[in-house]
Amino acid sequence: MDFIHLDMTNIPRSIHFPFSVHSMGYISSSTLRWAKNRYSDKIEFCLRISSEETFAIDLLDGKRYKTRFPHVIIKPPDVLHDYETKGHREAFYLMYSKTLIPALLKCGISIVPPVWELNLTPKITSLIQQLRSLFGSSREQRVAEQIDLLCFSLLEEIVFARSELAVPDNLYERKIRSIASYSQLHYCEDISIDELIRKNGLSSRTFFRRWKQYFPETPRQHIQTLKLNEVQQLLQNTDAPVAEIAEKLNFKGASYLIRLFKARFGMTPHQYRLQGCTPELKSLE
Repeated sequence: MDFIHLDMTNIPRSIHFPFSVHSMGYISSSTLRWAKNRYSDKIEFCLRISSEETFAIDLLDGKRYKTRFPHVIIKPPDVLHDYETKGHREAFYLMYSKTLIPALLKCGISIVPPVWELNLTPKITSLIQQLRSLFGSSREQRVAEQIDLLCFSLLEEIVFARSELAVPDNLYERKIRSIASYSQLHYCEDISIDELIRKNGLSSRTFFRRWKQYFPETPRQHIQTLKLNEVQQLLQNTDAPVAEIAEKLNFKGASYLIRLFKARFGMTPHQYRLQGCTPELKSLE
């Protein structure tokens, strides 16, 4: 078995990221035929990247899992893991101290189910490559901190991948959120909702019905909220005149902006700037 194992427990960090890696490793060619292990003080997240086999067979405390490659398997502390291989395997693994499990769970990184198939996205592959490139310099200044951050990013990606498997692909939701993301980037422009609807292959009726499922405001109100939030930031952090702000954010003149701002926040932009604080948001309805 050709592998590299890197123990990170005794490497000092100058920046104390809350999820310091216990250890990690890369197995380029495992020919181990049978193994049985049980961790007492750590949890392992193993990405089985490839194999000559189609499926892996694992027993976790006697429960059998049959999973296609590539996939992820979590090996929690105090759980007996039995497995057998019938050919070469490539894998990358991360280990964390079991004391971090409550914090991981609190962050939404569930450890159940413990096995799931994985789509090796370019991002996941890139993170693995970056981590492998740091193996030989782990004790150099600030490298351990980089490893901790990259490992957590990798952990996030594989957990996101599991979530995507659990939720059926929703074409309408993806299109609605794509339109919302476009609005987030282009709200200062003269956005045509009708054109965005056509480009995404939706009817107006379907679009507005589906939009309500994901956003409490109408599309027009959503864009207006983005603009008024930016007005707040400009009033707080610049001395730009209201007329200049209105032109920058593509409002129909300063008087129109003042009316909208007062309707939303209960005061004019001038009063807001003088008050120097954020007023309570009023409903658009």
